[in-house]
Amino acid sequence: MIPFAIIAALVLAQEPGAPRSAPREGAHESAREGEWGQAPDGERGFGPGRSVRDVTKLLRSPAEEDRAFVQSLYRLEDDLRVLLSLSSDRYKAAGYFDLIELAEKEKRQSTGEEEPRLTPLEHLGVVFRERATHAGAELSKGGKGADVLAQLLVDTRFRVRAQVIDGLEFEIADLRAGLAVLGAELDGFAGLHDDEAAAIARRVDLAASRLRAAKLDLEALREDSRDATAVESWGKDLEAVMQLIRTDDAERRARELPEILDRLEQRELGMSSALFTTRLETRLAPEFERRAQDLAAAADLLKKVRGYFPGTPESDKAGGDVARLSKSKRMALAGKEAREGLVRDPLNEELNWYQGEASDLLSGSIESRRFFDRYLALRGIRAHDHRTYKDRALSREEKRALDVVQAVGSTPQGAQPGQTPQPPK
Repeated sequence: MIPFAIIAALVLAQEPGAPRSAPREGAHESAREGEWGQAPDGERGFGPGRSVRDVTKLLRSPAEEDRAFVQSLYRLEDDLRVLLSLSSDRYKAAGYFDLIELAEKEKRQSTGEEEPRLTPLEHLGVVFRERATHAGAELSKGGKGADVLAQLLVDTRFRVRAQVIDGLEFEIADLRAGLAVLGAELDGFAGLHDDEAAAIARRVDLAASRLRAAKLDLEALREDSRDATAVESWGKDLEAVMQLIRTDDAERRARELPEILDRLEQRELGMSSALFTTRLETRLAPEFERRAQDLAAAADLLKKVRGYFPGTPESDKAGGDVARLSKSKRMALAGKEAREGLVRDPLNEELNWYQGEASDLLSGSIESRRFFDRYLALRGIRAHDHRTYKDRALSREEKRALDVVQAVGSTPQGAQPGQTPQPPK
C-alpha cells in the first residue's frame, strides 16, 4: 500500500509555516520574497488585497525566481494533464470506462436524461459514486456492470484518485481564466481596478493551491512495482466479491457482502485522510464556500441580464413592466446587473461581453473595450496577436469584441452609433 508515513511527512512539509529552504546567497531575497504574498496553501502567491500596481509589478518582475514562479502557474495544467493521462490510460486498459457506457445505456432506456458535460475521468467518478451508494443492490444484479463495479470498489487507489479528480477541471479553467485576464492588464486594455485585480488574484491563488495539492496526490497515487503486497490484498477482496456476485445463495450474499463493502470503504477513508487535497479542502472550506456562493450569485444575476438585454430569448419572453421598457432603459438595467455580477465573478465570459455591449451604448468604446478585451482574453484571443485567432472561426461575439478593441477611438466596422447590439447566441 502507499507508505502513509511518507505522505504524512510531505503534508507536514507543505503546511503553512513549515520551514522553507534557505535562500541562495546573493539572490536578493528581499526583492523576491518580500513582494509576493502567500497563497491559501502556504506557498508563494499574490496574497490578499493586492492592487493593480502590485499585481502588474509581480508579473513583470525580471528576477529569475519571480519569473520561474509565474511560469510554474502556467505549467500546472500541463503537469496535471500528464498525470491525468496516465490514469486514463490505466483505466482504459482495465476496462473501467465500460461502466460509463453501461450507465448511459440504462439512463437512455429509463429516463432519456443527459449527463452534464464532463471529462471521461470526471464522468467515471460520478457514475462510480452513484452506484457505490447502493453497491449491494448493483452487485446483486450481476452481469458486466456488476463485474466492473466490483473492480472499482476494491481498487482503493481509483476511489481515492476519483476524489482528487472531482472538480479539478473547474480549478484548471479558473486558473487559466484568472491568468488570462491579469495578462490582459499587461498587454491590452483590460483596465482593471484595484478591487477587481484583488478578486482575480485571490481566485488564482485559490485555484493554484487546489491544483498543487492535486498534483502531489496524483503523483503519490501512481502505481508501481513496489505495490505488489497491496495488489495481492486487493486481489483477494475482488475474488471474494466476485464469488458473492455469482453465488445463488442470496442469504450468504446478504450476510457477507456488507462486511466486505464496509472494509473497502474504511480503506478508502484511511487513504484519503492522508491526501493533500483532503487536508486543504477541510482547512479552506470557508474559502471554497465563499467562491461557490459568489459564482451562484453571479449566475443568478446573469439570468437577469439576459432578461433585460434586447434580442435574447429571455428578453423576448419577458412580460409585464420589462416588456414596456424602452430598449435604452433595458440596456441600462442590463448593464447594472452585469456590473453587479462581475463583482461576484469577474471571470465570467458572458457577463463581460454583456457589460461591454451595455457600456458601449451608454458610455462609448473607450469604456466598453475594457470588458471586450477581458472577454477576448477569456476566449484565448489577443487583439494584438493575429496568431491567436487567424486559424479559428470567430463567433459573432468574438468578432464584435475584436472590432471594438482594434478600433480604439472610432466606431467599430459595421456598427452605427446608437445601434442596438446583438446578444450572444
